[in-house]
Amino acid sequence: MNILLGHWTWYPDGGDWTYIDNVMKLYRNHGHTIIPFSMHDERNYSTPFSKYFIDHIDYKQLNKNKSLTSGIKVFQKAIYSFEARTKLGQLLETTKIDIAHLNNIHNYLTPSIIPLLKKRNVQVIWTLHDYKILCPNTTFLSREVVCEACKGGKFYNCTLKRCKKGSALASFIASLESYFDALAGYYDIVDYFVCPSRFLHDKFIEYGFPQKKVKWIPYCYDAELLTTNSTIIDGSSKDYILYVGRIEPNKGVLTLVKAFEKIRSDVRLKIVGDGSQRREIEDYLSNHRIQNVDLEGLKSKNDVLQYIKGCLFTICPSEWYENFPFSIIEAMHLSKPVIGSNIGGIPELIIDQKTGYTFRSGSSSELSRKIEQLLENRELIRSLGSNARDHVTEMTNMEVHYKRLEALF
Repeated sequence: MNILLGHWTWYPDGGDWTYIDNVMKLYRNHGHTIIPFSMHDERNYSTPFSKYFIDHIDYKQLNKNKSLTSGIKVFQKAIYSFEARTKLGQLLETTKIDIAHLNNIHNYLTPSIIPLLKKRNVQVIWTLHDYKILCPNTTFLSREVVCEACKGGKFYNCTLKRCKKGSALASFIASLESYFDALAGYYDIVDYFVCPSRFLHDKFIEYGFPQKKVKWIPYCYDAELLTTNSTIIDGSSKDYILYVGRIEPNKGVLTLVKAFEKIRSDVRLKIVGDGSQRREIEDYLSNHRIQNVDLEGLKSKNDVLQYIKGCLFTICPSEWYENFPFSIIEAMHLSKPVIGSNIGGIPELIIDQKTGYTFRSGSSSELSRKIEQLLENRELIRSLGSNARDHVTEMTNMEVHYKRLEALF
């Protein structure tokens, strides 16, 4: 079959692209042809189909000028893309598409392309990587606190609470977008919504989506790309624990740092990543004279894997509804147990006391106790790591994933 893969980027942009990369390999291994549909960017992988990509959109640049004119431009591009429909129409004129497998398309390709696909009798499967369809702010967060005030289609609450970047204009546009997409009936004509976590699946059912159209299919992951040879990235003999991800308030990094205040000094915490909260974390470390935490900054994918291989275990302290984090998946494939907060889809990967430990989200004291428990028992670390690898290997098996998608086809 010719499978259209719709995603807002055609270059590695995080966990979502990890899935795109894996599912592309899976489709090709089974003889299918991938037809990408995306947005122009100098970082994109080369493809003969790029002539059908939409022009690059830089929302950060548009949002710098917080004016009504800028807001209108954002509104026009984010809600209904005439360009995406035109480019997709040209693609459909020249290339037969059997299945459209959509991923992150909001704000760039936009759901406005779905009626065009259905008009051409293309079946549509949409893998959901976030909560955008249910929450105008995408994350179920309002001012960094979990919020479900928009349940029941009450999207105006996003505007009232200024959930989007604390901005009245941005929140208003997000509310309008959610109303427009819902009232336009785009979601009614999608054949299947694919949810990587049971939490996401159950949330969509809870919000009124028909159960027959919402399918739980965990992400796939090609574990053959990984090895289990442990090395320490900096050549140090010191043991270290690892956090990999963005340094943002909803990621729980400050909670993690507070937990590490009580951890003995011969064990280090390495934080790999960057984000808007980095300065706050640096100030906290300095003011509290915490000497055993290293901010490593952004690293390449290969370097990140080396950090994982060399650590004792990893920590995922998120304080929002994580879907199905690849940071946990990769750590477990490398036989590392994970301590994670008991929120969103995290507990589906971390089975408490079997593949790692869970703790109450936002509780630095409970997290500290869990860290100490693992540090006191190296044999337990190895045992949990082995269980973690078995668990995630079964859950993210490539061929099982394909068979589940094939059933939808």
